[in-house]
Amino acid sequence: MSSIQSVSASDYYQDDGYNNNYGDSMGEYFDGQQPAAGGNNLLKLTATSAVGWFLGGKIHSKRAAKALKGKHSKERAAFVQLYREQVGALQEFNKESARIIQAMESSIIARQNGVPAEIDTVPFFMADTDGSKKISKAEFDRYVREYLVNYPGLKPEDVPRWESFDHDLSGQITFDEYNQQMAKEIRKAQYRAAKN
Repeated sequence: MSSIQSVSASDYYQDDGYNNNYGDSMGEYFDGQQPAAGGNNLLKLTATSAVGWFLGGKIHSKRAAKALKGKHSKERAAFVQLYREQVGALQEFNKESARIIQAMESSIIARQNGVPAEIDTVPFFMADTDGSKKISKAEFDRYVREYLVNYPGLKPEDVPRWESFDHDLSGQITFDEYNQQMAKEIRKAQYRAAKN
């Protein structure tokens, strides 16, 4: 007959010099070492996420603010440049308008002093940019260039030449010389019209 013996874990336990206080179950070891579930880990994760979110937001907002300041600076510089150009153009327009008004006023005064109505005196005063009541060669040339630009159908030979106006060869056209030459030009135009 055979005999049945009972075997327990303690029969296989060897004392190898280590102080094992674990008994026969490793579960007791892990149960003693595990931290409490959820509490500290969730708090650390939340705190780390909040700090990361805050720092990321600060960095991003500084970058965004710097980019916006740069963009604003460029737009402001462009606006200031455009403003200066437009103010300059307006000042030139005002200056030219004042010159035209002065030429028209001078023309009215010339009419009151007996200059015939068929003689247009405004061009004389328009050409006299320095207000000296005389037209220099430079003023005459500038006026003729502007006149030809404003009336593209005309050719330079259609406009009377400098020598035609400067009768006394003084280098300047006086108001009397202008009136005399314009009277001649009107007679020439009338003759050509009657001939055709």
